[in-house]
Amino acid sequence: MLRSIWERPLLHYQLLEIPIDNLRLIETADVQVSGKRKGRQSLGAKVSANNQVLFSVFFDASDGKCAIRNLRVSDCVMLREWDVKVE
Repeated sequence: MLRSIWERPLLHYQLLEIPIDNLRLIETADVQVSGKRKGRQSLGAKVSANNQVLFSVFFDASDGKCAIRNLRVSDCVMLREWDVKVE
């Protein structure tokens, strides 16, 4: 996962590896219909382990994308970090 953090004048990038065992927990999540769209509907779920929510997952029916939200950096492997100066 690539994420960026705006800390003007720098844009701080982090490249994180999400452990596959955490991603596989999506199979055990209680997936619910999300949004008000008719026809193909988006889905979302909170993904937990040991009675603790690890992250939320959202499957967007409009474009087929999957988003992971509220995942703690401490639950990932930091592969690389770097800064870019924003002018």
